Amino acid sequence: MHILKIEQITSEKWLNLFSATFEHRGNTGHWLFASRHAQPRRDRNGDAVVIVPVLRRPYEPPRLVMVKEFRVPVGDYIYAFPAGLLEPGESIADTVRRELLEETGMEVTAIKRVTQPLYSTSGLTDEAVAMAFVDAQTTPQTLPKLDASEDLEVVLLDFAAVCRLCDDPAARIDAKAWATLHMYQQVGQLI
Repeated sequence: MHILKIEQITSEKWLNLFSATFEHRGNTGHWLFASRHAQPRRDRNGDAVVIVPVLRRPYEPPRLVMVKEFRVPVGDYIYAFPAGLLEPGESIADTVRRELLEETGMEVTAIKRVTQPLYSTSGLTDEAVAMAFVDAQTTPQTLPKLDASEDLEVVLLDFAAVCRLCDDPAARIDAKAWATLHMYQQVGQLI
């Protein structure tokens, strides 16, 4: 399979729609997809981070930090992890620290693992995200600094709450978040 041409359909600040014409085994087809860029990227650089924070306080069980955020395409609140776009020239670690502080008011105390850029919905977009597993702490003087378009609530889940949310058929959960909830459920603890 190879791509013959790509045409830009929209010209927006945060997301654009493209039409690709491709050939596969002598047949020509068309595919619509979205990109955060003015031109689709074929490199392996990340566009965003998804942060999987575990809040650790002395003498308390660890709690998974999630957000319940209104998402316009779904028309409802979705359980997800704090996330955000990389700024030009910003490292993934710096983006992780900035976004966690902005969305939750919490500080990163340890970055335990950062994945390579992963494609979350490769049939719809070329967006690649790095997932960062971190430990976090609260800071009494720091509150979330949300953009005007953000509507979210910070949700703290102990292990039992992680299991309940994972198994709740009525809960609206981001796919990356559900896979992580399931992983913790299978491991038997928040690590």
